[in-house]
This record gives sequence, structure tokens and C-alpha cells, in this order.
Amino acid sequence: MLLVIITALIPAVILGWWIYQKDSLRPEPLNMLIKAFLYGVGSTFVTLVITQLLGIMGLFVYDLGSFSGAVSTALFAAALPEELAKLLMLWLLLRKNPYYDEYFDGIVYAACVGLGFAATENVLYLVQSTDWVGTGIVRGLTAVPAHFAIACAMGYFYSKRHFGDRSTITAVCVLAVPVIIHWVYDALAFSEGIAAPALSVVFNILFVLLICLVYRNTMRRISDLHDRDQARMTPPPLPGRTGPSQTPPPFTGTPQP
Repeated sequence: MLLVIITALIPAVILGWWIYQKDSLRPEPLNMLIKAFLYGVGSTFVTLVITQLLGIMGLFVYDLGSFSGAVSTALFAAALPEELAKLLMLWLLLRKNPYYDEYFDGIVYAACVGLGFAATENVLYLVQSTDWVGTGIVRGLTAVPAHFAIACAMGYFYSKRHFGDRSTITAVCVLAVPVIIHWVYDALAFSEGIAAPALSVVFNILFVLLICLVYRNTMRRISDLHDRDQARMTPPPLPGRTGPSQTPPPFTGTPQP
């Protein structure tokens, strides 16, 4: 059992360490990142509550016997409740966080919340699987990185909103973009077993292409926020000066009385 749990946690640990290394300008305190991870673990329980509320509203469905059922299940049983829960926990974590002072911090904290959720979900899947090694490899290459990339998208728009972009479209994108990506991802995954063999191959190809696209956009967002943070931390030019020598050289002489 211990080996199963370790196997389930390894992908999340690797991705968490990777994003931590990327936060090189002003790294977040490790205890805050662990707190974010634990908030992600807690988001799994919040997801259950939201799912129950959707059930009371008549929106929760779990039907993998048809394409329409798979699409509905992907939205109301997975994408919407899970991303709502993660956004709630991210908001609780960052609303009074004094260390949240860079654009890139939003991605770091969101990624840790997403990885906390992904790690918990991965443990549950592997513990119940008869082939936990195979399940661990497949999910380590697909589901966990997908949760990570989707969380990075949420953190990207969250930081844009937090640091001054008050447009309606940005506010909507904080939740809508993660939900849409997650919805498409799960809809393809759920439909794979329903389709005929030939169509199943198509779904597999689309599934891999989506993962690659999400990964590529995640890298672009990480690079974009790095650039924004570097621009914010670069001192303004001195009056009358342009070019690379914008800041005065360090003082090396003897102080005058």
C-alpha cells in the first residue's frame, strides 16, 4: 500500500518541484507552497459538496453509455465542480497572502493547489486499481500533467485579474478557461470506450493533441508571466538616459564628510 501511494504521489512531486524551480526571481516560502498543496487536497472534499449541490439542482449526471452522456458527465460530474473547488481554495489561499506580489506567483500557487487535487485523485485511482503500475504510468503521463496545466491556466488569468486587468473577459476566463479545457479533456477520455474501434483511434489522437496543446500554452503562459515580473522589477531609467546603462554604477569611492 505504501508503494502504491508513493507511486501515485511521484508525478505531483516532480511537477511541483519543477514549477518551484521556475520561480527564480523571488521564490515563495516552502511552507506556503505546502499549504497550497494541502488546500488542493481539501478541494477534493469541496468537489463532493459541489457535486451534491449540482445533483440537487438536477444537473449532476453520470452516464458513460452514450456520447451525450459522456459529454454531460465530463462537464457536471468533473470539470465544473472540480475547477470551482480549486478556484475557491485558491481564492482562500491568496486573498490575504502577503507573499503574493508577482504575476508568476499566481501560477505557482494555482499549480500547487491543482497538484494537491491531482495527487489525492491519483491515490484513490491507484488504490482501487487491479493494475496499479499500469494505471500509475498512464495517469502520471496524462491526468496529473493535465491537472497541472489546467491549474496554470487558472493561475495565469487569476494574476492578470489581481494585478490590474479588471476587464470582464479576464474575470470570466479565470474559471471558464480551466473548465472548458477540463471538459474537453474528460469528454474525449470518457468517449473513448464508447466509440467504435476506428473512432476510438481518432479520440486517442485528439486526446494526445489536446495534452500537447495545453502543455504548449502552459509553457507560453509561464514565459509570459516571467517577462511581466522581470519588467515590474526593472528600475526605471534615470532622467535623460536611455539604453542599457539606465542605473548608476555602484559607489566605490570614499564617502565625503
